[in-house]
Amino acid sequence: MQANAQVINERLESYTGKRGKVEQHIVACLDLDGTHPFLNTFDYVLGEEEAKKHSGKIQGKKVQLGITAFEPAFGGRMRAKGQLLGVS
Repeated sequence: MQANAQVINERLESYTGKRGKVEQHIVACLDLDGTHPFLNTFDYVLGEEEAKKHSGKIQGKKVQLGITAFEPAFGGRMRAKGQLLGVS
């Protein structure tokens, strides 16, 4: 699924997992679909390469996401995983 969204927040999330400390770069996104947008914002997890290239630089910008999976996250928020296809 491809989605156009606006990044409204960026944050670094860290927690202790089974194999030690885990750090993830998370962006909160607002769906920009004109006809059938999501009612709530959702989170997108930046991959390692995406985080190196875009972390701290995309807040307030529009992004195109190639979403391959949605998973429930902390607090009942939906978390998307996939690929960042473009930034404008």
